[in-house]
Amino acid sequence: MFIRKKFYKALGVFFAAAFVFCTNSLAKETVSSAKASSGQNVSLQKATLTKEKPRMFWKISGVDKNGNPSAVYIQGTIHVGSKELYPLDKEVLDAFNNADIIAGEISSEDMSKIQLYSMRLVQESFVKAGGKKVSDHLSAEEVEALKSLLGSSQAFAMIDGAEPWVAALTLLGLTVQETTDLTAEYSLDSYFLKLANDSSRKVAGLDDIQVQLDILTFGTYEQQLTILKSSIKECSDEKSMEETKAELKALYDAYLAGDVEKLASISDASNESDIAEYGDFGEEYQKLVYDKRNEDWAKDIKEFLENGGSTFIYAGAAHWVGKNSVFEYLRKQGTIE
Repeated sequence: MFIRKKFYKALGVFFAAAFVFCTNSLAKETVSSAKASSGQNVSLQKATLTKEKPRMFWKISGVDKNGNPSAVYIQGTIHVGSKELYPLDKEVLDAFNNADIIAGEISSEDMSKIQLYSMRLVQESFVKAGGKKVSDHLSAEEVEALKSLLGSSQAFAMIDGAEPWVAALTLLGLTVQETTDLTAEYSLDSYFLKLANDSSRKVAGLDDIQVQLDILTFGTYEQQLTILKSSIKECSDEKSMEETKAELKALYDAYLAGDVEKLASISDASNESDIAEYGDFGEEYQKLVYDKRNEDWAKDIKEFLENGGSTFIYAGAAHWVGKNSVFEYLRKQGTIE
């Protein structure tokens, strides 16, 4: 069911997690995005990718366009977490502190405006709904189930006139609270962003903010209804919710253990299940969340290497493992061996 896939996307889409959970303390000041500018298009020797000892931590060693050593450090993250994630290895912190460039999925400038983006997105969803009401497209049983899951008829009435993704995302947030103690407060993304803000350092964005907004609001009205109906059905079933809880635990345990193969297996299975359940619709979503972004990030990494110095990237672990990972795209474009 789609709600379980959404949990897996906690490894891949930071804005969605930040939207669902508390984000008030994440950004204390606005800073500018600082992605390195690309140099001339020159032929470079292939860089070397190594898996370092710390959990979900990699290093790409190469040379810049002038033949000098350059490096990109990558910390795969999970966008929710607990105290068990800490403390981080000294090797990771040293790479972060000594980096010339820091990059996350979203720039620190965009993160400082996340509440504004969130409010605007919800307001726009009412306009885009064009007067449609979610309740008119659900069965009486589904409406009652959704009201019960949201906690009251009033809560449902407040979002009934918005696009279905708003109800689905609200339901996801409540479901996560019921099935896990993991929060965005302890996510590594929040941790690194705070470290950067505290030292007045800028964080570049691998994604333009619109990329993540498009993921959050994915689908036509009818497709969003399909997702919402599936989520209502699963969240109303006690057995399904227990399975969801067990699957999320397995996902988090694999991450904590630094089990790259297990994490890749879970992520690939989630994507394949999406496609099997929703066909072209699921495939379109998977490509939007992973494939296109991974390919674009690979191009960014090539630029970081060519421009020289040291770059530290922190981004969802699912982008670095499994099929069509960023590393696979780097190999395809000839950047790494």
